[in-house]
Amino acid sequence: MTERMTSPLEAISDELHVLCRRHRTIALKLDGKNLSIASSGPVNDELLTALRFTCGRKIRVEYWPEAKIEQSLYLASSAKEQRSKGVDSTDHTQTTFQQLGRQQGTTPSNLPLQDLDETLLDSESDTPVIQFINQTLWLAIQKRASDIHFEPYQHRYRIRLRIDGVLHESPPPTTELASRISSCLKVLSKLNIAEKRLPQDGQLNLQLKGTCYSMRIATLPVQYGEKVVLRILNMQQQTTLETLGLPKIAVQQLTRALSAPQGLILVTGPTGSGKTVTLYCSLGHLNQPKRNICSVEDPTEIQVDGINQTQINSKIGLDFSHVLRAMLRQDPDVVMLGEIRDNETAEIAVKAALTGHLVLSTLHTNSTAETLTRLTQMGIERHLIASSLSLVIAQRLVRKLCLHCRQASPHLFQPPTEVRATPLQHYQALGCEHCCAGYYGRTGIYEMLNITPQIQQALLHNVNPSELTRIAQEQGQKTLLSAGLALVESGVTTLEEVNRVVGFLTEVEATP
Repeated sequence: MTERMTSPLEAISDELHVLCRRHRTIALKLDGKNLSIASSGPVNDELLTALRFTCGRKIRVEYWPEAKIEQSLYLASSAKEQRSKGVDSTDHTQTTFQQLGRQQGTTPSNLPLQDLDETLLDSESDTPVIQFINQTLWLAIQKRASDIHFEPYQHRYRIRLRIDGVLHESPPPTTELASRISSCLKVLSKLNIAEKRLPQDGQLNLQLKGTCYSMRIATLPVQYGEKVVLRILNMQQQTTLETLGLPKIAVQQLTRALSAPQGLILVTGPTGSGKTVTLYCSLGHLNQPKRNICSVEDPTEIQVDGINQTQINSKIGLDFSHVLRAMLRQDPDVVMLGEIRDNETAEIAVKAALTGHLVLSTLHTNSTAETLTRLTQMGIERHLIASSLSLVIAQRLVRKLCLHCRQASPHLFQPPTEVRATPLQHYQALGCEHCCAGYYGRTGIYEMLNITPQIQQALLHNVNPSELTRIAQEQGQKTLLSAGLALVESGVTTLEEVNRVVGFLTEVEATP
């Protein structure tokens, strides 16, 4: 037993140790034929499959008392703490493991068994692959990245960070570490490490530098391995209308719609345009003890106290329509639906808005006028749309110019004459030590459509989107383009950014 517990432990990879600890087992010995592990009870098939896949050996199981398993986990944790203080605890740890192999130990009730996520993501970690992942995550958070892309290729491994909506390359790992990154991320996220043929989704919760973060993980089989994307969600994100950057008149329009006892408020735009944040800022405005607020999302991205949040689970048939029907039996005042995806969900949302509920949701359309057309294409009758809909918001996110290095252009710019008759001053992005390529942070540009009696009549008469847009502009609506150009003139963003998200020109040209 003594030989089993000493030097062979050094040959067991960190990945195997992590996998075993996740299932409260101990990796004992790895030789040419077998991997020996210790467990206090039956070992589940998922762990056995993952271990066989990872090490390519048969698995031998020794059964230890639960107290001995806990003490072993504690000793491993204690050894790590000693190393972080500069104390060599290897001999002491091995001797104690030898004693555990010969006797049944007892475990004090207050042993600090650490959470695996906290242990692995500790900056003191000695594991190279864990240390690299930790450094990459912290760099991404420091750079305000929203997503991290881990991408294997034939002759290299690329890591990219999406910062302010644009991808930038990050320092890559060594060849030795690259092959282990996806497996390690899957272990941390409790995904099936042995499954590499199918995409997997999961979640990783952790605390870095005193701030809690939740990361969505999505894997995808590619030609040379698995591509992994982490979406970083700041669980302490502020959710107030003031954080949206809405113009004063737009805040008044949204507040008026939110104060109504019933109706449908839709936020539209492409993926990554900030629709979910707008919804939650609206819910934050409504979040009071006198209201019963319920939400259904896929997945829940921002956790808010006081809101009853449900996450759909398609694996068991818990989809948007099922949750929405059940939610309407919960006596709600306000219902937030993460996205209207199909005719069935749209019908339920519209009927809920007509029967005394305030309903907030999102839709993938390019403009406010197109939203009305999209609802009719989904089979919703025009008189129901006109009666239920109260406000439509189309939005985009643009990068903000860095205040330390922005520079006024020596030329004025003439927008399309139908948008603006006179040229406007604009600024250029240069780049400095305070920013990322001349930009720092993002702000929204918004197009608001109030459903006035005139708009309702236009809906009932089946007018096309361009005619709806004309009627809305006659009532004072500011389009996405005009809202973006206003930010350009005030030095908040650039022509290139507005063109990138709105696409009003094939090429941005400045004129003297």
